[in-house]
Amino acid sequence: MTDVADPNLADAHLARARRALAEGDDAAAIMWSSLCAEVAMDRVAAGNGIDARKDHFRRASVARRLFEMGVLPEDLGDLLIRLNAERKQAVYEGHAPDLRGRTWEQVLDSLAELVDIASRAAGPAE
Repeated sequence: MTDVADPNLADAHLARARRALAEGDDAAAIMWSSLCAEVAMDRVAAGNGIDARKDHFRRASVARRLFEMGVLPEDLGDLLIRLNAERKQAVYEGHAPDLRGRTWEQVLDSLAELVDIASRAAGPAE
């Protein structure tokens, strides 16, 4: 199994995303949200014996699988792909994030739930 970050890292990234939004910096918010989702998903996957391979598309597939297994309360695959795509658009192209029908509140609520699940997930060495 691959190395998995400290579970507190996802929570710290989520806090950064919230601060960025409060400051009106959507580009930073999408970047930190994307990183939060990736770190948390890697942790949840590892805790369930699944290798997410630190790959965006693999993480999305794993998110769907974890939902089907009952580990996640919702299928976050699409959200993971959207956050990564919008992170690239915001950072590389300067475009405002398009959450595709989601509000920031919905995104952050989903991420908070994922972070909570990740905080309870046993890492590969635990």
